[in-house]
Amino acid sequence: TWTTATNGLSGTAPFITKLANSRSLPDRIFALSSAGVFVSNNFGQAWSLTPITEKWANGSFMDVEVSRANANIVWAGLGMNANLNLHVSTDGGKTFKITNNYTTVTMGGITKVASHTTDGNTAYALFSLAGKPKILKTTDLGETWTDISGFGTNNTSNSGFPDVAVYCLYVRPDNTNIIWAGTEIGIVESLDGGTSWSIINDFPNVSVWD
Repeated sequence: TWTTATNGLSGTAPFITKLANSRSLPDRIFALSSAGVFVSNNFGQAWSLTPITEKWANGSFMDVEVSRANANIVWAGLGMNANLNLHVSTDGGKTFKITNNYTTVTMGGITKVASHTTDGNTAYALFSLAGKPKILKTTDLGETWTDISGFGTNNTSNSGFPDVAVYCLYVRPDNTNIIWAGTEIGIVESLDGGTSWSIINDFPNVSVWD
C-alpha cells in the first residue's frame, strides 16, 4: 500500500526528486527544493524545512547525500561557480554551512555528491563538464578541494581518467584505496585512492548511475 508523503514540503523541487537517508537511521529522510533541505524523521509522514537562500538554486542535478560514515553529516547543493556553492550539515540537517568552491579552474553544476564509507569529513563532488575535473575530493568538510581525476588546468587527464560524464562514486569499505566511478561509458576504477584510473574492461560500456 502507498500513501502520499508530501506533508510540509514547499518550494520548487528538482525535475527528478532526490531523497537520501542513512542505513543507521532509516526513518530519517532528506529531500530538496528551491527553499532548502527538508528532513522527515518519520519516513515521509511529515517534513520540516532547513531554509537555504545563499548560493542555492533549484535544478535537475541538485543533490543531497548523507555521509555513509556519519549519519549526522549531510551534503546538499547544485554546483560550484560564482552563484553556487555546496552546503554541508554536521548536525543532521538542522543547520547548513556554505563550503568553499574549487578555484583552480571555473567549474559549474554537479552531477552528484558522494561520501566516503569510513571517513565522515571526506566527500566527493562529481562533474560531467567536458575538459574539466570530474571528481573533486574534500577531506575537511568542504574547506578545500582537490582534483583526483587528473585534469587540473588541462583538458585531458594525466592519470587515465576519461573525459566523460561521471554519475556516481563508491569507496570500497574493505579497502578504501579502491574507488569505483560510474560514468557514461562504464566503471572507471582506481586502486590507489585516486592517483591513477582505468576502465574496468569486463564490465559493459553502459551508463552507470548507482
